[in-house]
Amino acid sequence: MIETNGSRLEKPALIAEIGGLIAAWQDATQLYDEAVGEVFQLGPKERLCLSFLREGPQTASAIAKATRLTPAAVTSLVDRLEARNFVIRRADPSDRRKVWVEIGPATYELIQQAYLPLAAAGERVFGKRNAAELLLVAAVIEEAMAVQREMTEQLRTRMASEKA
Repeated sequence: MIETNGSRLEKPALIAEIGGLIAAWQDATQLYDEAVGEVFQLGPKERLCLSFLREGPQTASAIAKATRLTPAAVTSLVDRLEARNFVIRRADPSDRRKVWVEIGPATYELIQQAYLPLAAAGERVFGKRNAAELLLVAAVIEEAMAVQREMTEQLRTRMASEKA
């Protein structure tokens, strides 16, 4: 926890402290998601797929891109999730060759049991803040996510070129 003890923290020290807190938050989030996976017997790619489906029904190719899986692996993943009612496949009414995958009843149960309580706790934390503070937090999170995505892509590109 950041403590000033009445003294003014220097900006570099504060930035370092915030960086450490973000890393710890990422670790805590990962541990929570792993616990959800253990309870609901879902692997990381299955959880990533379900998280992606929160945006709405998706095609297999969109799921492949979001999860970085091959089309065959996505088919297997969706088969497993569908067998356990985590997802539903629906034919596209305008193109019978196209299939949409959407959240199923077991995912709603997972959300109810695991993520709604977490969201409620988050609302209590953020509910203590005024609108200006919340706007600042949102802006920082959006910018940090953009940086994280950019750095991820740079790492993958660099590693791929080193392997080539």
